[in-house]
Amino acid sequence: MKNLAPHIFRRRVFIEGFYTIEISKKFIEELLYQLSKTLEMNPLTEPILFSPDESNYPYHGIGGYMAWVESGVSIYTWKEYNFFTIDIYSCKDFKINSLIDFVRNKLKCTKLVYEEYKYSV
Repeated sequence: MKNLAPHIFRRRVFIEGFYTIEISKKFIEELLYQLSKTLEMNPLTEPILFSPDESNYPYHGIGGYMAWVESGVSIYTWKEYNFFTIDIYSCKDFKINSLIDFVRNKLKCTKLVYEEYKYSV
């Protein structure tokens, strides 16, 4: 996508993978706080947690979002598949290696892929 605002720094990273741990709302909440510390982001809100498990929807898993002063992060999980997606958007630079190591270790991933969104000039 064409970069319409090259004067504004933005970084966006998508991570997907398979986890081997038990996911709960408490776990997602702790993950969001710890990820904020790992990336040196400043929480603007408490984690917002949600789950279609609490209704009659055919989807199952737990998700969460946390706003940062620097932007935010969202995570979605699918418990039938032990699969997750994390989306990070930041106006502050951060170390991708620290991010990937944190996610891999915290979720005990068997497989993990990631991609950084790149704007064109």
